[in-house]
Amino acid sequence: MATTSVPSSGGDDTNSGAAAPAAPVPAHTGSQPQSAAGGADAAVQQLEKRKEVWVRFCLWFALSVIFALLPTIGQYLNGRQTVGFHQPGLMEWVSKAQLYIVSMGLAVTALGEALMHLRKAQSFRLVLVTIGNVLILAIATYLAPTADSDTTIKAVVGQQSLVIFIAALVTSGCSTWLCSSGVGVGE
Repeated sequence: MATTSVPSSGGDDTNSGAAAPAAPVPAHTGSQPQSAAGGADAAVQQLEKRKEVWVRFCLWFALSVIFALLPTIGQYLNGRQTVGFHQPGLMEWVSKAQLYIVSMGLAVTALGEALMHLRKAQSFRLVLVTIGNVLILAIATYLAPTADSDTTIKAVVGQQSLVIFIAALVTSGCSTWLCSSGVGVGE
C-alpha cells in the first residue's frame, strides 16, 4: 500500500518549532473503482460475447439457409425472364424448391455442430434440439426420393416439404444459437 505525505497547512509543530510532516495519508488503493472497472469489463465482455453470437447466427443464416435456397430463387428468377413462363402457385413453387434436401442439409450441419459441443459437456436443451434434428433428417430422407415422381401431388409435396423446412430451420437455428452462445454447454 503506497503512502503519500501531505505538508501541514501552515502550522509549526509546537514541540519542535519546525514544520512537522503530516501523518501519512494512504494512497488510493482503487478497490472501489477496480470493482466498478471489473464490472464494466465483465459487461464489455458480455456485450462482445453477445455480438459474437449474433455474428455467428447471421453467418449461419446467410451461408446455410440463404445459400441453400439460391438455386430455387435463381430458377424462379430465370423462369420469369423467359417467354411463356407459367407463374407457379406458392405450393407448386415450394414443391419444386427441393426443400427436403435443404432441410436435410440444415439438420446434418446442426447435428454435426451439436455433437462436437456435446462431447465437451452435456446440455439438456442441446440434446433435445439434436433429437429434433435427427427426426427431421430421418423424415426428410424418407420423403425426398418420391418428391419428384410423376405421380406425386405437388400441393401435398409443397405443404409437407415446407413444414419440414420450417421445422429444420427452427431446430438447426436453435442448435446453432445454443452452440455459439454456450448456453448450458461448457466451452
